[in-house]
Amino acid sequence: MSRGAVGGTGSEDGLAKAIEIVVTPAIFAAAGFGLDQWWGTGPWLAFSFGTVAFVVKLLVEWYRYAERMQVHEEEIAASRPTERRGIDRTIRLDEPASLPTGISLDSGNDAPAPCDMAEPAQPISSSLTGRSAMARPHS
Repeated sequence: MSRGAVGGTGSEDGLAKAIEIVVTPAIFAAAGFGLDQWWGTGPWLAFSFGTVAFVVKLLVEWYRYAERMQVHEEEIAASRPTERRGIDRTIRLDEPASLPTGISLDSGNDAPAPCDMAEPAQPISSSLTGRSAMARPHS
């Protein structure tokens, strides 16, 4: 993605975001260091300001990312074709329009047998063993 392709401001650039995540806490830590020097409190304000700024900056970036992904997913969902198939199918399978030709869900109608099972098995007897067996004609 080129710089400024989404927002036009260049804020989508990864390097700019990385610099923001590092520089913002450094500025707050420097301000805390200045207050520590003025009040004589040691490194506590510098550490606290820097840590809080870092955590807040990460949370802001996380929520910006989540918002961009939600918009992106909505755009993808809007661009899908209206006739859905598979898991997202909007038509129920038992509707007559969605069944293949010749197939019915009525329990009274028997569907025709498939081609390879159309001929019934016929008994044959073996003259060598004296046993009967069922055989199917070869197709």
